[in-house]
Amino acid sequence: MAKERVKKQFLNGYERILKIDYMISNWNYPSVEDFVNETGASIPTINRDLRDLRLKFGADEILQYDRNKKGFYYTLPSFRIPALLTSEKQIIAAQLMSNLLNLIKDTPVYKQAVEVFTSLSNEIDEDTKLNAKKLSNRILFLGMEPVKIDDEIWTKLEEALANNYYVSFNYKGHKEKFKVQPWQLVYSQGMWSLYAYNQNPEIKKTRFYNLPGMYNLEIDKQNTFELPDDFEYTKRAKGNFRRYIGKETLQYKIKITSDKTLDFIKTYNWAEDQKFEKQDDGSTIMTFTSNQDWPIFGWVMSHGMYAQPLEPEWLVNEWKKNVKEMAKLAERV
Repeated sequence: MAKERVKKQFLNGYERILKIDYMISNWNYPSVEDFVNETGASIPTINRDLRDLRLKFGADEILQYDRNKKGFYYTLPSFRIPALLTSEKQIIAAQLMSNLLNLIKDTPVYKQAVEVFTSLSNEIDEDTKLNAKKLSNRILFLGMEPVKIDDEIWTKLEEALANNYYVSFNYKGHKEKFKVQPWQLVYSQGMWSLYAYNQNPEIKKTRFYNLPGMYNLEIDKQNTFELPDDFEYTKRAKGNFRRYIGKETLQYKIKITSDKTLDFIKTYNWAEDQKFEKQDDGSTIMTFTSNQDWPIFGWVMSHGMYAQPLEPEWLVNEWKKNVKEMAKLAERV
C-alpha cells in the first residue's frame, strides 16, 4: 500500500506531464499506451496531459504524432519542460513568490503570475518535511501599495514591447502627444512606468512615463524600431538609489559621522564601486560614481545631520541651500 501511495503522489499532475515529456525526449516514439503503463493514469487523463503539454507548456507546434510509427515525437529535439519544484526548498520558494507578487497586485501581470504559482503550490503534499504551506505565511515581503493599472493600457504596451512597435499617447500634465520607442516596463516603489525613447523632435531622449498618467494610447503597427543593445535600464543606470537616470555620471563623496548610520548604509549595495574610508576624526568617507543625481540628493537629506556631501559641487550647493532654509523654519517653531 505504501509503495502505491508514493507512486501516485509522484505522478500527480505536473509530475506526470514531466514523465511524459521525458519519455517523448528519450524513448523511440512512445504511444498513449506507453504513457498509461508508465504513469498508471487512464487514457482520457493522458490525452488531457498531452493537450496541456501543447497548450500550457509551449509544445503546440513541437509535439507531433507519427502515424506510421504510432508514437509521439518532438520536431525540436532540444525541447524540454523545465524540471521545476524538484526539492522542498524550491517548493517553498515558489510559494513565497506568490506572497512577493502581492507587491504588484491590481496589474494584469500579477493575475497571470499568481495563477502559475498557485497551480504549482496546489500540488504540494501538506505533510512535507519542511511543512512548506505553513512556512510560506511566516515570511513577509513589505512594499508600497501598487497603483492600479488600466488593463487596456497594459495589454497594448505588452503587444508593442513584443513586436517593437512605436506607441503614441497623451500624458498627464502635457499638451503635446508623445511618440516613443517602448523599451521596458519597470516596477519601482509601487509604480509601474514605461522606460522609453521619446521620438518628439524637441525631446529625443529616454524618459520614464508612469502608466496611470497615460491615456489615448495607440500602437503604430506599420512601423517598428530596432532595439539598441544597451536598452536595459540596469545597463544605463549607475546606482541603486531609485528609478532614475540623470544626464551624466559623476563622482560622489559623502562624509558619514554616525556609526549607526554607517552600519545601515554599508548593508546595501548603492553603487558597484562604493568604498568606505575611516578618517582620523572618527567619521567615514563614502565614495562612488553614479548618474542618479536627484535621488542621491534625497538620499543624503534622509540621513539628516549624519551625512554631509563633499562632492560634486552641485550636490554640496543644493544641500547647503536646503539646510539653511530648514534652519530658518526651525527658528520659527
